[in-house]
Amino acid sequence: MRIQAVALILLLVGCGADGDAPAVDAAAGADAGAVPPLALGLTLHLENATFDAAYFASLDAFARTFEAHGGRVTFEPRREVVTAAAGGLLDWRTLEARGHAVGSHAAVGGTTTMTLDAFTRDVRMRYQQLAPQVTRLDHVSGNCGAVDWVAGVVAVGFKAATASTVLCMYAMAPADRPAPYQNLACNGATDATCHHSYPDTLPARIHPWRAASGAHWLTDDPAGGLVILPGSGSLPCLEEEATSPGTLGSCTFTAEDVTRALADLDAAIAVRDPAQLNTYYWVWGSWKLTAAEAPVLEAFLTELDARRAAGTIAWASVTEMYDAYLAWEATHR
Repeated sequence: MRIQAVALILLLVGCGADGDAPAVDAAAGADAGAVPPLALGLTLHLENATFDAAYFASLDAFARTFEAHGGRVTFEPRREVVTAAAGGLLDWRTLEARGHAVGSHAAVGGTTTMTLDAFTRDVRMRYQQLAPQVTRLDHVSGNCGAVDWVAGVVAVGFKAATASTVLCMYAMAPADRPAPYQNLACNGATDATCHHSYPDTLPARIHPWRAASGAHWLTDDPAGGLVILPGSGSLPCLEEEATSPGTLGSCTFTAEDVTRALADLDAAIAVRDPAQLNTYYWVWGSWKLTAAEAPVLEAFLTELDARRAAGTIAWASVTEMYDAYLAWEATHR
């Protein structure tokens, strides 16, 4: 697995083992040799369900569906999921060995005022609970709020963060927030506005950066301790978010979500920057997969197969994206 990960990193950062551009099959598309492929992933927020044997069996089957298409999944369990898995229902290391990755969905912070010490204590508890069960624990999600969340997660050992949202701006002084969020007032972390992915424009959300503090997390700082890997929305909720932006609830993965996902992905592919690491992933919040959604997922993955064959995307876990960022940084800082 280590050799495969290194090969993927070299492919994504656009250099071979000797520093040359990687060889690309002629069938891989005209532009694939000029611009490295977009690193593509999916993160699953494991929460809000009954975490029994059937749940974990379904989760394993979901991962195997992606594996059949060369795909990677990044699992981000909440603490109750970690507790259930530790009872023998799931071995995270087995999933990692199959090419997937694991991070923590901390679900800490929010709009309620809390001290940085309290925030850090809660995040540390989650880190210490999950770390012994995995091979690597580099990143966290669900970690934003009205404290210096960057400092808090770095202090406990996290090196990267996913699923940045408007809620992350609560750590910023109102005058420093981008318009129209100076007067941000959300009704909790799951408020439709606060839960919206940010940055929300291309190409801003396909280039990771380093943050030094929560107060300035949108500013790239080479000395920052936390790598921000921005996401591109909740995959099964893309249609609902576009047509009913004021609501947030349970979503169903449909053909309409696929259409929106592919259109946005193709737009991201078109704005890849050969001087940057280009990453893109969707979130699947409160993960589940119903019988009706399974054929939609298969059709979606088949569409992605064509882009992968063309050399415009390459599947990557968040761990692989983070490693690729470090490799990019070593030659571009």
